Amino acid sequence: MRFAACTIAAAACAVMLGGSAHSARSQGGAAWNLKPVADAQKWLRVDVEGDTLYGFRVRGTDFTVTGIKSVRASGGPAPQCSVTGTPATLACDGELPGGISVFVQLTTSGAGGAYDFALLFEPGDTNLFYVPSNQTAAPVPLAGSLGMTSPTEGRVTILNVSRVSFQQLEVAPIGFRVRSVSTQDCGTTEGGGIACQGNLGPGSRAVIQFVTEPLAGAPSAVLLAHGSQTGFIYVQAGDACPDLLAELARLQAQASTVKSQIALAERQLTSAEHSLGRSKAFANAAAQIRSARSALGPLLHRLAALTRAIRGREQKLKSCEGGGARKAAAATACDDEWKAAAQ
Repeated sequence: MRFAACTIAAAACAVMLGGSAHSARSQGGAAWNLKPVADAQKWLRVDVEGDTLYGFRVRGTDFTVTGIKSVRASGGPAPQCSVTGTPATLACDGELPGGISVFVQLTTSGAGGAYDFALLFEPGDTNLFYVPSNQTAAPVPLAGSLGMTSPTEGRVTILNVSRVSFQQLEVAPIGFRVRSVSTQDCGTTEGGGIACQGNLGPGSRAVIQFVTEPLAGAPSAVLLAHGSQTGFIYVQAGDACPDLLAELARLQAQASTVKSQIALAERQLTSAEHSLGRSKAFANAAAQIRSARSALGPLLHRLAALTRAIRGREQKLKSCEGGGARKAAAATACDDEWKAAAQ
């Protein structure tokens, strides 16, 4: 998916490209990328540029396409796809306007990654020109979420759970289009998605806020990160604020631990004070009192700081939830990752 006029940075337009082809018969063209994602599975992305195209074909040259797990599109309706012919060919047909990104997850046999790719420049086009191509490196995992904080405002989180750094982020919405983005260094793409510039290092999180039309049904999105490697995750709409919930859970766990330490220090202090009346134990009791008091003061200060932080996160969470817009029962694809982060 490319920027309208590439206003943010030219590199953000090129980073998504795999192979590419254009035709003298139209001003249409496309970029594509094939990646292995699991044993006997590959992930294909096709980005249409310029004029409307009418489908594409993919056939392996040292592997065989055996089936289709899913077909999704951002920026327009998904094409109709099937596996047909000899050699087995992925055939996707439909009106594909400029700016659309099509994501197809394939099942395959064979260990290779070489394939031929062709575009349809008119409906039912049989005069196909196949471009020899090769799959690129497997993507690295991301965690993420998508949710609405009001009828027209949404929130995306992208968590880098890998050991690599990324320089560009992308949100490819499915079932809706983004009208505008309020997050700094982010802009909308030609297909109604989001692209952002900025470093996302290992363990870092990005929060992207956007405006869209009121949504009907259950939207979803492909979240991507680009750099020396590509990361991606598919998420369905659900909780808009899992990162804030995780932060709140972490702070509450820390506060609980500090309270236990305070209770222990207070018990030690009480026991030491009772021992002061016994002359034989006086020196030891005095030492225990000094130790307990030295521990108790910092613990009380730490608990006060955590209490303030908890109240602040609770306010942020209340604001993020948009007055009840969050659907707690709608689990996101990254719930496990956020819960692990909280612990």
